[in-house]
Amino acid sequence: MALDPYTPCPCGSGKKFRWCCAPYFGTVEKAFEQERQGQHGAALATMQGLIAAHPDSAPIRGYYAQFLYNAGHADPNQEAGAKKVEEAEDALSKALELNPNFGMAYFLRGQFRENEGELLGSLLLYRKAAETYDPEAHDQLTSVFLKIYQFESTVLQRPVAARAALERAVHFQPADADLRGQLEAEFGADGPYPLAASKKYTFRPTAKPVPESAATGRYSDARKAFEDLTAVTPDDPAAWFNLGVVLAWLGEQPKAVAALTKSVEFETDDYRAEEAAALAEVLRCGYGMENDSDHISYTFTMPIRDPQPVQGVLQQYSQSGKLRGVRVDRESNTIVGLVVEELPSLISAGAVNLARVAARIMVRDGAIRLSHPNRESAARAADDLRAALQLAVEQPVPSQHPLNFGDVVLESLAQPSGGGDEAAIEAKMRDYATHYFESIWTQKPLKALAGNTPLDAVGSKVLRKHVFGVVKYLEDCFAAVLPHKPVGEALVPLNLYNFAGLRHKLGLEYVKADPPVVKVPEEVKAAAPAPKPVEEAPKNQGADAPRSPKPRAIGEMNTAELAAIDLGASSVGDIEQAMLAAIKLDARELAVALAQAGLTKPFDAAAPDRYRLYATAITGAAAGGDVAKAAELIDAGAKYDAEHNGGARGTDYKLRKAQLYVKAKDADKAAAEFDGLVALHPDEGKFYTTAAEEMLRLKAPAHALRFAEAGLEAAQRTGNRDLEGHCADLANHARKAK
Repeated sequence: MALDPYTPCPCGSGKKFRWCCAPYFGTVEKAFEQERQGQHGAALATMQGLIAAHPDSAPIRGYYAQFLYNAGHADPNQEAGAKKVEEAEDALSKALELNPNFGMAYFLRGQFRENEGELLGSLLLYRKAAETYDPEAHDQLTSVFLKIYQFESTVLQRPVAARAALERAVHFQPADADLRGQLEAEFGADGPYPLAASKKYTFRPTAKPVPESAATGRYSDARKAFEDLTAVTPDDPAAWFNLGVVLAWLGEQPKAVAALTKSVEFETDDYRAEEAAALAEVLRCGYGMENDSDHISYTFTMPIRDPQPVQGVLQQYSQSGKLRGVRVDRESNTIVGLVVEELPSLISAGAVNLARVAARIMVRDGAIRLSHPNRESAARAADDLRAALQLAVEQPVPSQHPLNFGDVVLESLAQPSGGGDEAAIEAKMRDYATHYFESIWTQKPLKALAGNTPLDAVGSKVLRKHVFGVVKYLEDCFAAVLPHKPVGEALVPLNLYNFAGLRHKLGLEYVKADPPVVKVPEEVKAAAPAPKPVEEAPKNQGADAPRSPKPRAIGEMNTAELAAIDLGASSVGDIEQAMLAAIKLDARELAVALAQAGLTKPFDAAAPDRYRLYATAITGAAAGGDVAKAAELIDAGAKYDAEHNGGARGTDYKLRKAQLYVKAKDADKAAAEFDGLVALHPDEGKFYTTAAEEMLRLKAPAHALRFAEAGLEAAQRTGNRDLEGHCADLANHARKAK
């Protein structure tokens, strides 16, 4: 069907179709139709002719990439299909060379990565597409934000980012009733999330207004505006809160938590501090924040050797009441339920008894998984089940993951064991919850409270404000999972605990106050760096007041602490340590950001070698598909190394560049870099063999043969028999491939 010439162009440029791709779009459609009809050669010739006629058109390269990718996956010849997929990647690289802000290329590359199972890599590319598509490309932006929503919601457990993405999709399609219904179903009052995770967060008024030019609809522009604002007014809690919200929308959990922590530090109103601290708790429950969270799912997995005894033991558990709430999904062949254990009772027989959830159980994919927020409980349940199953299952393998929001308060909920008076059952369940929150939870050291227990933390002026948020988060989670009972025709939640009792136990009395007075400079000549995050007990407190721990060594910091480091006051050596710590914690985005910050520092004679900083920044650029930027960083690193480090890392940079072009599938450029390496190290055999192997992988047999034969000469010159045999074998493979 012909496109309306005055609708936005499908390439995502934001221009009307008539003034963008219309002159050649009919040819694109012709090629796709020829491919559908099996006219593969004709279809390819049509697209290649179009490229020859418009060599500088990024959209045509994008359509060509889509064409090749589809053709590659439809090709029954696996090798030929793989080659077309590689050519599709090359077409996208060329499109981005022509237009680095070509949103369609990032979106297509995101789809390619998603199809390959690289979910985190695809999410980064979808976010890049969201920033580079023109704001008028409503259909394309809707598709992008729905992809982001899908990953943030179902894969990464980041509901704040998921809601923000779904809201953007609704914004671009305001007449789509299905999208609005989806938003309400997932994040409305009856949705599955606690209020702190599902609510719509809005910006707070700041002491210094944000320029209207920042209201572009792009989160990256809002982020920069609030980053600049926190540098100008570093003691404004509203500016830090707004920055934390934007970072949460972008899925950047560690940096968002660090910003929210600063907001709480400067906040004067307990209600506003509570909202910020509760949001930080939500973010700590997302993927990648396990080291910073107090809410972890501890799982023990037992692969099944013999399913017959497993069925028998599960039946015994069910008949004895030890296994409850069993649900079977025959389509996915999955069994889920709750393993419970009766609580000891000193009351006479016949009275109401309770049971606690010992673990959630799932049987799927040939394994039994037992999980619980309390590690000892999950481990004990796994040991008991294995003792019953003996050799029918393998030894339990422990792991840990972000905890589902529904399980945050699992330890506070008891279940009735057997029948009894309804009022008596509720009373005992209420007593159990009260005992847990007021006698057990208050004594737990919490990461959110700098390692202090809630009872100790309320003695600190700063930590006390965090306690408000932690309690509010528990209250929201508890309300979301309360059991219900029928009252007339309605189902109403059981009244099992009033969190006013916990606040009273902790001595938390809300103090409502106006925002603090923030000094706003009349003219800002240079943006000041964000201050260090300080969370320590105020001076002149009593001897019993809790003290925040001394600042930890950089290598021992968690992701939130690393993200909050004052980069302006840090040395290049400290920044490199922080980067390495972030890599160890698998916080890759944070590691790349730290590396980039380190590279802006002036020369420091105490740390002349910056290879690790450059290498991390290079990896970040390459992972985002920006080969040109990665190559630029390699050149800059080599230049810096030659000027300040005596060229000690010259070989590393050359090898890095060769590997970059190998990954980009540019055999000629990769070969040129390997030529430079063997010229510098003519007797180093590994460079010849590596070069030949990579050229074979890139299907460049001529280059492979050249390196193999050069390696043979070097082997004979140096008398290296092992190298000679390896290179001879590579040369034979190269000749056969020609």
